Amino acid sequence: MKYLSPFRVASYLLVVFFAGHTAGGMLAQKSLGPDADAVFASMKAVHFTSHGATASWYGVWFAFGLLASVFLLFSAIAAWQLDGVKAACWPSVSVIAWALVASHACNAVLSWTYFFAGPGIFATIVTILLAAGALQKHRTG
Repeated sequence: MKYLSPFRVASYLLVVFFAGHTAGGMLAQKSLGPDADAVFASMKAVHFTSHGATASWYGVWFAFGLLASVFLLFSAIAAWQLDGVKAACWPSVSVIAWALVASHACNAVLSWTYFFAGPGIFATIVTILLAAGALQKHRTG
């Protein structure tokens, strides 16, 4: 059952989360109604200068969204790698594992607070799996 360890399952879910967020959330921007479309158009139209660069609120929104996608993909890779850490080496990387758990716990809180159930559920399950993987490694180490 090596392919169904908590870290591996978290990694699989994180890849799905990454793909859904990137393709469904960032790249496939569908209409959410006339009011939302008007806000979106304004975000694209309003430009400002910050620290010597010209930007738009749409650009800031889009970049932060892609940043979240990068975080999800990095997390999938990190979880996969943490699964392969030998018991003798676990103390050297346990801080990284628990930092990953903490960052995904924050992601879960933010997802439930500002988004809808899908990201909240994914983020909560990923957090639980990452914590279970870290605890499992700790016990075997």
